[in-house]
Amino acid sequence: MHRISLAAVSAAALLLFAAPSFAATIFVSNEKHNTITVLNGETLEIIKTVKVARRPRGIVVSPDGKELFVAAGDGDIMDVVDTKTLEVSHQLESGPDPELMAIDPKGEIIYIANEDDSLVTIMDIKSGDILAEVPVASSPRAWA
Repeated sequence: MHRISLAAVSAAALLLFAAPSFAATIFVSNEKHNTITVLNGETLEIIKTVKVARRPRGIVVSPDGKELFVAAGDGDIMDVVDTKTLEVSHQLESGPDPELMAIDPKGEIIYIANEDDSLVTIMDIKSGDILAEVPVASSPRAWA
């Protein structure tokens, strides 16, 4: 019997609605195991467990559904997972302690909440260049 917490299902449900092309795939970050679990959304069977950098937190799928961005809070980076191969394709320097991200609808810019420095880092996804760092209140973690 599989036990799934309400928080995991809620987080997964958000991903389902955020990326319609992946309506049958659920991605769950496992902070203490440094992995992402990939589940079949219909059967809840594990497809794969992907090893990622230290303390994965927020995850977001690109608008085209081709990449999954994983905030690695203790690694100060973001792993980028190819959603076809389910392997880490590369990493982006995210700034200190990334928590959550949002991507613009064109898939060109990513906004990263950096908890430790109370910043939002704005980055060009293709180049990895930091376009701006915006000071915000302490411990930013959520998007609306």
